[in-house]
Amino acid sequence: MEPSEKEEIRARTDIVALISTYTPLRQTGRNFKGLCPFHQEKTPSFTVDPEKGRWHCFGACSEGGDVFKFIEKAEGLTFPEAAERLAERAGIKLSRGNDPEAARRSDERDRLYAVNALAVRFFRETFARARLAQDYAAKRGLVHDTLEAFGIGFAPDDWSQLSDFLQRNAGGNTAAVMADAEKAGLVFPSRRGDGFTDKFRGRLMFPILDVQERVVAFGGRLLVPADNAPKYLNSPETPIFSKSRILYGLNRARKAIQEQDRVVVVEGYMDAVAAHQAGFEHVVATLGTSLTEEHIRLLGRYTKNVVLSFDADDAGVRAALRAASLFEAAGEGLTLRILALPPGEDPDSLLARGDAPRFRKAIETALSVPEFRLRSLETRYDLKTEEGRLALLREALPVLGEASSATERDRLLLRLAPLHPAYNSGGGRAEQTLRDELDAYLKRNGARGEPPLFSGPPVHLRGENVLQPGKRGGPAAYGRGAPRRWGAPVPAATEQLAPPRQTAAQAAEHVLLCALLSDEFCPLVRNDLQPEDFVDPQTVRLLDALLPLLSGGYAPSDALAQLVDDHLVEHAQLLTMRPDEEPLSAEVIADCLKVLEDNKRRHKIREIQAQVAPGGEGMPTPDDEQLRRWYQESRALKGAKPSADGRDGGSR
Repeated sequence: MEPSEKEEIRARTDIVALISTYTPLRQTGRNFKGLCPFHQEKTPSFTVDPEKGRWHCFGACSEGGDVFKFIEKAEGLTFPEAAERLAERAGIKLSRGNDPEAARRSDERDRLYAVNALAVRFFRETFARARLAQDYAAKRGLVHDTLEAFGIGFAPDDWSQLSDFLQRNAGGNTAAVMADAEKAGLVFPSRRGDGFTDKFRGRLMFPILDVQERVVAFGGRLLVPADNAPKYLNSPETPIFSKSRILYGLNRARKAIQEQDRVVVVEGYMDAVAAHQAGFEHVVATLGTSLTEEHIRLLGRYTKNVVLSFDADDAGVRAALRAASLFEAAGEGLTLRILALPPGEDPDSLLARGDAPRFRKAIETALSVPEFRLRSLETRYDLKTEEGRLALLREALPVLGEASSATERDRLLLRLAPLHPAYNSGGGRAEQTLRDELDAYLKRNGARGEPPLFSGPPVHLRGENVLQPGKRGGPAAYGRGAPRRWGAPVPAATEQLAPPRQTAAQAAEHVLLCALLSDEFCPLVRNDLQPEDFVDPQTVRLLDALLPLLSGGYAPSDALAQLVDDHLVEHAQLLTMRPDEEPLSAEVIADCLKVLEDNKRRHKIREIQAQVAPGGEGMPTPDDEQLRRWYQESRALKGAKPSADGRDGGSR
């Protein structure tokens, strides 16, 4: 993107109107204020300066930037994606510089988006006439609003209805449109070579959108039986679609994911659609493939807390463990938990029966990876026999060793203690034996996680209640501070942290810098300010760069435009966005100049006193002449007039 295009987008984007679609704003002076959309708070700390096109949160998150940064953060987009979104909103067609290949690829992608949008229109119109598709949707409990929201349609059981529709709506460019439809995976050349054949036939159609609300592909669920036809069929990989980089429903879920700071990943289109219809709007689905590193990075834009939903069969267990290894490799502070549903159940089946509370509880009590692994081990062995219990305990030690913290290991150990042979003769003995075996294992293989939060003899808790939240004496009782439910995210702050209290000198420096950056008041202060009078290093650098330009006749805004250091520009803009400022005036500025001068005087006096003090660091003992001169300087700084002989002229 050309620099001029970036500036044009800024100029044509009303930052107040844009941000107001995410959080209500009210005008306070020349700025606008509201609740920060990026963290929970009760007192507005989010400030927007329409003149400078900047925003900043003065609360807990301390985020700030321009319109590009806002869209990047609010929508979880990269800068190029944010630029495209804002350009489209402003009605600007982005160029691709002088790179013909880049321009060709961009044009190709635009054509594929267009032909997919045309296909959505066809599938939706066909659904409105297809009783088979309507009956199936009703059977699955999908209501009209959900079908509309997700754009669900129907591909008729016919060889060429979509092809004919695309050619009728090609606008005189039939060959190009059909070539694009073939590249998008919607059609393929007929065997006779005299036309095209539809790829999706007799299927309920799910448009797949990217986070910029563009249709990039389709998934089709078979409704009309056909020989050797897969139950689900997806579009092929194209220049705009890669199933390893797209998650179904993320375009609709991203805001809820950020608000709840958690995402639930399910396996199928119907699971995701049913979840959204039931009010679980933070749910997305994979596209018939396992989670990939790209998926994990994509989710990491919105939250660090991921819950995976897999079938309870062997394939689901293997998929969960593969995903766990990917999350571990990705790092980046991601927390993974796994939804534990009864065998034979999935989110769609629960929600179709109206059992939303059970699904919500399953999300809230999702298992950590070690817990999930122990649960899967329990299904492999006959725990009614001593051989089965011992076999499970042997395999459980590595699982406990991989727990993310010592606290987690202790909790899982308590779960396993009832399976130990020594449990019947005393739970404490069984727990201690397991603890000794685990310690030996960790010494051989290396421990992970944090030190234990408690030490001492093991606490014996009988039965299945040992891991239930809120039980007296359970693991929650050993945490620091107030206990909370195990596995639940730490509650977000509901109030921003109180900013540190400014000294009078700091407040005066701030006011004077605001005056310097004001066209009206800059002439009053530019000749009275020196970089060495200020404390903050960033402000000193800013003054070093600005003062020569301002003294040379530049207006403040023009002087800022000359700076090449974006950090200094942002620092200057942030200074003028502080909330709840008193209006600038000549009287306020004069008072602040006096405070700054007094502060300089006090600092100089302290320097002189340090030099006069006997044995001052690095200083020889002063002679009489030095003492006399320092005494005169000190008295002058304090405002007293010295006598001709250097003595105080005041009364004794």
